[in-house]
Amino acid sequence: MFEYKITYKRKGDMLSNAHYYMASDANEALEYQMEMIEHKDWNIDILKIEKFCKYSEKWIDESEILKEENK
Repeated sequence: MFEYKITYKRKGDMLSNAHYYMASDANEALEYQMEMIEHKDWNIDILKIEKFCKYSEKWIDESEILKEENK
């Protein structure tokens, strides 16, 4: 399991927010976020998905899956 941060912005807001998930990969983290969107009836844009690397203590951008989802 890895820690993922999904950065998003509500339509019309100036500031972005983030949710954190423990997931096996970025696709699973995105699925969790999509469930939240559906259950809460949110109108948001997902800006970025990042995985936390505990060894370097840095966030690794895995946002390429957002492009794959939009195909």
